[in-house]
This record gives sequence, C-alpha cells and structure tokens, in this order.
Amino acid sequence: THVGGGFGRKASISSVADAAAEAARLSKAIGAPVHVSWDRTEEMRCGFFRPLTHHRHSATLDGSGRIEAIELLQASGNALLSVFPEIVGRIMGFDFGGTRGMMIPYAIPNCEITVWSYPLPIPTGTWRGVGLFPNTFPVESFMDELAHAAGADPLQFRLDHLPEGALGQRIRAVLEAAAERSGWGTPPPAGRARGIACCADAGSVVAEVAEVSLNQDTGRIRVHQVVAAMDCGQTINPDGAIAQVEGAIVMGASAALIEEITVKDGRVEAGNLDRYPLLRLRDAPDVETILLEVPDGKPGGVGEPAIGPIGPAIANAFFALTGVRLRQLPMTPERVKSALAGTS
Repeated sequence: THVGGGFGRKASISSVADAAAEAARLSKAIGAPVHVSWDRTEEMRCGFFRPLTHHRHSATLDGSGRIEAIELLQASGNALLSVFPEIVGRIMGFDFGGTRGMMIPYAIPNCEITVWSYPLPIPTGTWRGVGLFPNTFPVESFMDELAHAAGADPLQFRLDHLPEGALGQRIRAVLEAAAERSGWGTPPPAGRARGIACCADAGSVVAEVAEVSLNQDTGRIRVHQVVAAMDCGQTINPDGAIAQVEGAIVMGASAALIEEITVKDGRVEAGNLDRYPLLRLRDAPDVETILLEVPDGKPGGVGEPAIGPIGPAIANAFFALTGVRLRQLPMTPERVKSALAGTS
C-alpha cells in the first residue's frame, strides 16, 4: 500500500494503473508469488490522473438582477467509473463522481445541467473530492461573474439566490460567518482583494473567503489568508475536522495555483517532484476555520467539501483585484500574465 494519505490514489487497486493489479495478473499467469514495485517516475507517468473537464455556462438575468435561467454544460473523463466500473455502473449507470459539484445549491426557476462522459487517452480516476474541485471552480466563478453583471455584491447575490428550507439556511449561515470573520465589505490591505465561494457536499456546507495579492512583475498570485466556515452537522472531533478543512484548503490552493500534469510526445513530462511543483509551507495561506456546531445535526463529511470553494474564491479575488477573469486551472504566472495582456 502507499504510505500516508492516498486522497483517492489507493482506490486504484481495481485499476489497470496500479502495481498491485500488475502483481496479481503476473502471479496468476505464472502460478507463483510476484512482487511489483513502482518507483516515483512510474508512479507519476503510469498511474492514473484526475480527469480533464471542460465547461460552458450561460444564464439570463431578469430586470431586477436575479438569475432567471441558467444552463451548465460539462464534459469530463471518468473519475469513479474507471476505478469501480461494476459498482458505479450498477448503482447509478453513470459516473456520479465526475459530476460531483455540478448540482448548484441555489434556487433558480429554470436550470438545466448537461454532462458528457468523454473518453480520454490516459488512465483517469479519483482525486480528493473527485469532481468537486474542478466543477465548483467554474460554477462559483460564474456566480461571481453574474453578480458583477447584475451590479450586486457577490456575497449578497448568493444570499439572494438561496433556496428556502434547511439547506438555504445552512448555506446562509456559513456565508455570513466567513464574510464577517474575513472583514468582507471593509477595505482589504493595500494591494489585496477578497473573493468568496461556497458549496454543499457530502452532507456538509462550506463557504470560504480568500484574500490575495499579485506580483505584477512575475504574475504570481499570493494567497495570504483564507477564512472558512463549515456546517458539518454534529462535529464528532472538532480538532480533526479543523485539520481536514485546513489540509483541503492548502491542497486545493496548490492545485489551483501551480500543480499541472503536461503531456508531450505521448508521455507525461514530469517524472519526479522537481517537475511537479507543490505549494510550500512558506507560500501557504493562513487558514482560519469556523465550525458552526449543530448539536442535533446529522454528521456530514469533513475531508473533502472544503477543497471545492478554494479555487473559485482565489479566482474571484483575482478578478476583484484586477478586473480580469481566470478561466483555466492552474492559475500559473504564465496564464496570469497572458490573461492580463488579453491574449488568453
């Protein structure tokens, strides 16, 4: 098994992209025990990858600035179906992992969501939150864009579109808690801006406010602070829940800003961590987590939901700072400079 947290990687035991599966097939073929080990290069080039996603969203606003209709289109490679084909196929008949994060938590009169499963030429599988991270990014970025099109504050715009009932009340509570603690509505320090995003996932709801700055010379985005508010029902282990939120935010910020797998001449280029940069501790944001305790609430997930909003919160803060939208992850310095120059 792999040392430490797998964040989806250990689910590959039934996949073709795994040393254990190779050992089992070889052992069966020769009728003797076989030991197979992959080195770091084999892990990075021959394992499975989080599938690519592509999104196209459109909406109409009425005269009062409320969303009248919204259409969300998404295409994705398989995430769960490729790892657990028989189980996922029997339960749902489609890859519900790849569509995770597409069900928006807002009350909109006319809403149509269409997803396509697109075959990819590389092995794809699970990653923390499965589709939550890549799908929440365009959904919550689009909500921010609609808020600005309506001339509304992004926080208030979300509050105005919440559904009635328990879910809407829970999302309202985390949005307001994160906004209040982060100083939303007050001027940020010079050279910085704030962005907000939220999601509902795994029985929990979470909202995050990111405060960022930009190095104009290098194009590097720096995330200084993230305030997260989560309602995960009855919190069994508050310290453990806070640790999961902090870990998800740092992991998500790393993926949103710098982590990228590139393919050249039919092969993954990165063969070790020197070609696959990760967010270092010195670059990680300060994270403050607020747990909204619901003593009689059903316990929800804490390991994955917080990874959803961090990407769009950063991108929305970047827009507040520059007036430019970033529509592709990761938000690398090269993409930032291209967007600022109007060439992307």
